[in-house]
Amino acid sequence: MKKSLNFIQLIISLLFFQMQGTGQSAECGTDYIHKNRMQTDSAYRKQILKLESNVEANTQNHANINLKSTLYTIPVVVHVMHLGESIGTGSNISEIQIQQAIAGLNDRFRNVNGLGVDVELEFCLASIDPNGNSTNGINRVDGSGVANYSANGITPTGNPCSGATETAIKDLSRWPVSDYYNIWVVSEICNGSFVGYASYPVGGLYDGLVIVSTSMTSNSGTLPHEVGHGFFLYHTFNGDGGNVSCPIDTDCLIDGDRVCDTPPHKQGDCGTTNPCSSTGVWDNSRYNFMSYCPLVNRFTQGQKDRIRATAIVAPRASLLTSLGCGALGINELNSNNIFSVFPNPAQNFINVKADIKLLGASYEVYDNSGKTILKGRITSEETIIDLGNLAEGFYLFCVGENLKQSLKVIKE
Repeated sequence: MKKSLNFIQLIISLLFFQMQGTGQSAECGTDYIHKNRMQTDSAYRKQILKLESNVEANTQNHANINLKSTLYTIPVVVHVMHLGESIGTGSNISEIQIQQAIAGLNDRFRNVNGLGVDVELEFCLASIDPNGNSTNGINRVDGSGVANYSANGITPTGNPCSGATETAIKDLSRWPVSDYYNIWVVSEICNGSFVGYASYPVGGLYDGLVIVSTSMTSNSGTLPHEVGHGFFLYHTFNGDGGNVSCPIDTDCLIDGDRVCDTPPHKQGDCGTTNPCSSTGVWDNSRYNFMSYCPLVNRFTQGQKDRIRATAIVAPRASLLTSLGCGALGINELNSNNIFSVFPNPAQNFINVKADIKLLGASYEVYDNSGKTILKGRITSEETIIDLGNLAEGFYLFCVGENLKQSLKVIKE
């Protein structure tokens, strides 16, 4: 009997850790930083209020932000602020782990599991650095020489914990926020108090997100959670007073998380029913990447609208025209926005997502010498094309009877 009980306890423990691995395993520090700055920094408060006004206006004008037809691509640089370990050890995480984390981030924003909506936003590790040189989008810096970093990690600005100052760590490695979304991977935050935090989109030299190395993985919900903050999503429980009371929900566009299809709830409400509201789809909140609940798995249409409304105004708008992922425009859309290709770069297959007007149209793939390598026709709104026999390199993909619509494709 004792062995059976021990086995059951082991299974429960494994399930608990598995559930935590897909959600927020510890608190996000974004709220603490935001509230402090709203109270102490009048310029920041003014920027946030202006941004809220712009985002609200754009969210209600779908035609203005092209919500349905454009795939946005954001260049990312990952700064690994390690403690002197060899690559692949401890806080100095491997390149493959970073690549997998970005792939997992894209899976969540593109709704690969089919449980939410496709935000039509992708992230690519930078291939061109600020000086125009080739890069893998990863910078490694030994931060152990910064006071208090080895002992307690990084301290978010305005937080009283005893780690290294945020600016001291970020100054070791940061790229222009106008062209790159900065991600700092750190050993820990406030001696383990937080797993991550992000800047709301008001720009500045230190704009971006911070995440602990153990959460920079393909299956963690922390990275999409913090990127959500970076594109102006609040927690689904925003306004609960620290898990004290149900958020006000008089007007869903200005109350709570300012998203109408995520029912208001308290931070700790993750059960089968929502004590705060009987309306709306409860799963949209309790399984949301912006909640603290386990088993998170979705963004909603309302969140997509808010993210994309944020992406087209300053300071995020400049990221959409950045050449950080290469002059050839990785994940670019053709000028008329009638088809897109993903993934890009690709290994074996590309998926061509086409407007219904292109059904039956011809396509051709050219190599860099102008030679036709592949040809065929668009047979459905999502046509899969096999690139498996092509050599690595750059190709031009053209669609239409006159082959006027084209974009660049990279075969890895």
